[in-house]
This record gives sequence, structure tokens and C-alpha cells, in this order.
Amino acid sequence: MFRNVRSYKIWHYVKLISESATFALLLSIIFFGYEMIQNMTESKEMTDNLVKIQNSLTTKYLGIFPNYMPAINKLFAEASNGDSIIIFEDVLYYGFKSKPEEFKSFNKHLLTLRNGGSHVIVAYYNPNSIVFHRMAQESRFPTYITNLQKERKYILDSLNNLNQNSTHIDFQKIDSTLSEKYFAMERKNNYTKFCNDVKSYLEPIQDHEITKGTRVDQDIYSLCGRIDSIKQHYLNKNENNILFTDYQNMYYAITDEIIKLYKNYDFELIPLEDYLTMSCWMAGNKIIIAFPSKYNTDEIGFSSQDPAFSRYILTMLDGVKQ
Repeated sequence: MFRNVRSYKIWHYVKLISESATFALLLSIIFFGYEMIQNMTESKEMTDNLVKIQNSLTTKYLGIFPNYMPAINKLFAEASNGDSIIIFEDVLYYGFKSKPEEFKSFNKHLLTLRNGGSHVIVAYYNPNSIVFHRMAQESRFPTYITNLQKERKYILDSLNNLNQNSTHIDFQKIDSTLSEKYFAMERKNNYTKFCNDVKSYLEPIQDHEITKGTRVDQDIYSLCGRIDSIKQHYLNKNENNILFTDYQNMYYAITDEIIKLYKNYDFELIPLEDYLTMSCWMAGNKIIIAFPSKYNTDEIGFSSQDPAFSRYILTMLDGVKQ
């Protein structure tokens, strides 16, 4: 009898403890759920506040090249006829390989704005300048660009020291020889990457749809066809036979075609002889800027309506016009 009473009491305590634990667990779940809802609400409020803060900023991050190119097109698509258009960019074929559709849209917007009465100013690297040549080197053999610069300086210094007065130094020949040397090293260093790069250049940018009847559409279509022909002329051969000069001459020829098109639309063109501090695309008071690198790292893009940037770009423009 005593044993049964004791067993009953033990079982009663166990049951109480079990029910208490279950109740505590239930309370914990309810509390945890409440906390989650509160945190989610606070998180949403925080996110909404951050978005509001971001939208109120005059300058916003747009990503790295070529991801900010759609924003450039949006800038010009939303511009009004008559807005002043100012562009500083290293090359006129900006994005023609990495985002060809954006390249086509970009030029279409510019030509349309010019037809609508906008004054379009484009400053770009002069294809005949040393800065254009250096940029081509940096993009074609970035792995060895520092070694190239050191070897070039060493050779020129040595020749100058040997006979400074009577020796004529053919800088162009020396630089051309070194360029091909380091270009071959870059190709050998990663042959598969090199071949893929050639293949990506040869992808056509001209579409095969029937063009619209407007002058702008026809001109863009024709430009893309000529660019495709230029790429085929210089790069459509065995990868081992491609030279650095093939790439450079291809860039020259494409630039010339774009210059001809812009001149037909009476763009104001300003060829630059020195490196840009930044690239920019400006329509009215709205601006997109990208900070270029001299050593082939990705450019970072921002949009801005800060008047300080507008003033700086206008100062840059005054400087290059003098």
C-alpha cells in the first residue's frame, strides 16, 4: 500500500513537471514567434528608411563596368530635346564588346537627341595619341604591363647614355617590338582565355532584323555592320597569327567609323591627348560618372545630381577646349 502511494506521488510529480515543461516550451515558441514578427517589422522599417535615405542622396552607386551602362542609356532616354549633352570617355566604342545592345542604344539616343536640337559634345582619347596606344597596351597584356614599362625605360635610358648626341632613337620601333613581345607572353600565359577573348570580339553586333525607316536606325544599323566587318578583317584568323597591332588597328578603324557618324550629325568632337581623371555622361544637370583605372581594373559608376559635379565637368570642358 505504501509503495503504491509513493509511486502515485512520483508519477504525479513527473506529470506536473512534464506539463510545466510543455507549457514553458509553448510559451517559448509564442515568445520566439512574437520576437520574429517584431524583428521582421523592425527590419522592414529599417530597410524602408535606408531606401528613403538612398533616394534622397544626390549621388548613388551604380556598380562596376559594364553594369552601369543601362543607367547611362536611361539618362539619355529621359533627356529632353534641347538638353545640353556632355560626354567624356576614353574610347568612342565604349561597351561595344561587353554590352553591344547598350552600345547601340547609347548611340541611338545621342543621334536622336542631336536631331531634336541638343548640342552634343564628346571628348575622347585621340586615336593618334600616345595615351590611346598606352590604353590598348594595358587592355591587351595587363599581366605584364609593369614589366613592359620597366623594360622600355631601361632600353631608352641605355641608348641615351651610350650616345646622347648622335644616336637617333626610333621610339616607335622599340615600342612596337616590345608590345608584340609582351602580347605574345600574355597569349602564351593563358591561351584558352586569349582564344575566348578573340571569339567574343567576333560575335556580331549588327542584328538581322529589318531596320526601321528613320535615319537614326539606318545609321546605327550601318555602323554596326561596318564594325563587324572591321573585327572580321583583323581578328578572323588563327589565334597564333594575331598581333598586338591587329587589335590596335581594329580599335583605330572602329573609332574612325564612329567619328564619321558623329560628324554627320554635327557633334562637337574634342580629341584628348592625356588620361581622363574620370569618365562622365551628362544630360542637363543629371550626371553619371565612372572612375577609370590606369591599370585595367574595373571602373566604378555613380549617378549624381550634385551641382558640384556639374561645375567640375564644365571646368574640365573649359580646360580641354583651351
